[in-house]
Amino acid sequence: MQLINLHTHRVKNDGEIQIQNLFAQDLSHTKPDFLFSAGLHPWHIEKVNPEECFEAIERASDLENMLAVGECGLDRSISTDFSLQEHCFKKQIQIAVNKNKPLIIHCVRAYSDLEKLKKETKSDIPWIIHGYQGNLETTQSLIRHGFYFSVGESLLKNDSRQKILRLIPLERLFLETDDRDLSIQQVYLMAAQMLILDERILGKVIFNNFRTLFGAVQLNL
Repeated sequence: MQLINLHTHRVKNDGEIQIQNLFAQDLSHTKPDFLFSAGLHPWHIEKVNPEECFEAIERASDLENMLAVGECGLDRSISTDFSLQEHCFKKQIQIAVNKNKPLIIHCVRAYSDLEKLKKETKSDIPWIIHGYQGNLETTQSLIRHGFYFSVGESLLKNDSRQKILRLIPLERLFLETDDRDLSIQQVYLMAAQMLILDERILGKVIFNNFRTLFGAVQLNL
């Protein structure tokens, strides 16, 4: 069994299954031969041509090794007009629905907006919030709305967040390294300690979560 790294900007040859994040504006410059996700990040909306990005994401979504659309999403901490962010996010939700791909979501101070959009779109694809650091009340609400959660070092190194991690149903949990310079093995060890769970059991649960969302065929790539 291999460990799953749901979201990374740094490819490591540690024997794990990893989904590398690619930004939509870079898709025309690379021909990925690895598992990846691709999306228009809210931070980049004003720096690129969004329509060209949507076209690139849609083309890439036909590749078997593109497992998810994203990271994409909403961020209330930046100056980019929020209605424009919503427009770009909705476009990517539609691509994900049309191609039957999960979403990997960047969300900052916009969880209620995220829930509203999920209800409005009525999409049945998985919505995975990466780098999750919400509070208890937010976590409870997101669980009720059917979200998945991917957590990394930022949450796991904060002992005060133990209740949040333990609140997340194991069948909705993923782990990631994001842009951090650490191994996914270290992340699993931290999570297992916080959950008071055998690391091998945690690895098996997340492996099964990955297979459920992305399909066993992808494990052979």
